[in-house]
Amino acid sequence: MTIAPSPAPSFLVVDDSKVSRTMVTGLLRLRLPQSRFEEAADGVAAVEQFQRQPAQVVVMDFNMPGINGIEAAERILAMAPDTTVILLTANAQSAVQGKADAAGVQFMRKPIKPELADQIVAIATAQSARKLLPAVTQTAKEPA
Repeated sequence: MTIAPSPAPSFLVVDDSKVSRTMVTGLLRLRLPQSRFEEAADGVAAVEQFQRQPAQVVVMDFNMPGINGIEAAERILAMAPDTTVILLTANAQSAVQGKADAAGVQFMRKPIKPELADQIVAIATAQSARKLLPAVTQTAKEPA
């Protein structure tokens, strides 16, 4: 699955807590109003939503009904390896951090605060810029 590069990263926010999803989405939307935001309430719904509407960045909780955030991230990354996945969780056990590292997932601790949203935006925009660069370079090389 290929996700078209965009200067405004698209997001999938996944958490079984509606309050957490709303807070994360709201803080990110304030910083990136041009971005597209989708939400899912659990890991299975996240994978299904991603299949329907891929996102460049997935911000996901760990503890959710069905499959946990790491399992959902692995399924998403199997479909689209260039996706940026950030595990945003209150579960700060070293075992969870190790699983996130092994899966190629970035780890951040709740609670969600403006500073944490700034870090997510920095990661998302850096990834988006890196993905845009090859497309811009290729376009510049094409004959007029």
